Amino acid sequence: MGFIDKKKVLYLFIISQFLCSCVLGKKENLSATSKHGYTNISTNKIDNLKTIEDVIKFTKSINPDFAQKNFGEIQIKTTDLIITELNNCDLYKIWNIQNWQKIDLNNDGKTDLLFTAYWYSTYHQYAVVESGSNQYELFNLSNNLEFVCKIVKPIVVDNKNELLVNIYKTDIETVSKQQMTHFIDTLTYKFNSFIERNNKVVNYDIQYIKFTYDNNFEIEIDNNQNAHYTCLNVLNVSNLKGNYYKGESRKKIDKAIFKEISKLLEYINVLDLPNEYTLESYDFSTVWLEIKFKNGNIKKIKDYGDQGTYGLNATYNKMKKIALQTDWK
Repeated sequence: MGFIDKKKVLYLFIISQFLCSCVLGKKENLSATSKHGYTNISTNKIDNLKTIEDVIKFTKSINPDFAQKNFGEIQIKTTDLIITELNNCDLYKIWNIQNWQKIDLNNDGKTDLLFTAYWYSTYHQYAVVESGSNQYELFNLSNNLEFVCKIVKPIVVDNKNELLVNIYKTDIETVSKQQMTHFIDTLTYKFNSFIERNNKVVNYDIQYIKFTYDNNFEIEIDNNQNAHYTCLNVLNVSNLKGNYYKGESRKKIDKAIFKEISKLLEYINVLDLPNEYTLESYDFSTVWLEIKFKNGNIKKIKDYGDQGTYGLNATYNKMKKIALQTDWK
């Protein structure tokens, strides 16, 4: 897989500075601000984090998997050490990214957390967003920073905190031509997810949405509040993280669920997305997304590695959530 060279990194950096109104500085100079621009006055657990040790303890309480001993236990290294070890990702230093910082990522007036972690022998960037009173949600924003330099940093756009992201194309045409092109995009927090910022939202009339997770399970929801779940392989489902149903079932769901995912698909202009994504790696799962519209058109997307776009990944996660949280019995 190709990597971006230093000249191209500098070029991307200059372009990103031109496009964005300003770039936030180091964590000690940051204050969480609301969407109205005034300083956050409410406090939460994240406000009390002072040291790396505090951050590690807090993140382990959010995700118990981080507490696995030996090989799996999470580490948060110093910023200088991260820069040294990310020798294929000069942008981490150029963008002045910190190992951890406190910032209001979803612009609700409450402090959230953005951090770089070393876990299972690779670097990741995570965000923790307060989703309710003393309730927090963890988002994995990027994997394998040392290999593909897919990184994010906070910026301000239109008086809102957003995330600048250095990303690479994984559509099948680009990958097959070995043109692993990096480009700059902006992530925003919408639909309780971090997705690509879009100013050209379209309107669709969606009849149903079907999601297939490898040879594990399939779930379909429609505009009449119907949900249909099918276990494709009992053994595979048993090995998944989470208590997935091991049979077939039909249920009625809240109409708000279908509406939210439909609005998400409109926001990301799903009809204009490539039909296939892939990664130059092995042992990843493949997911399929199928959307039928009132006019009879059907959009199908095959995604090896389920990392096509942030918006698609948010869609997959919402469909998995329905599969997990619905009482199918």
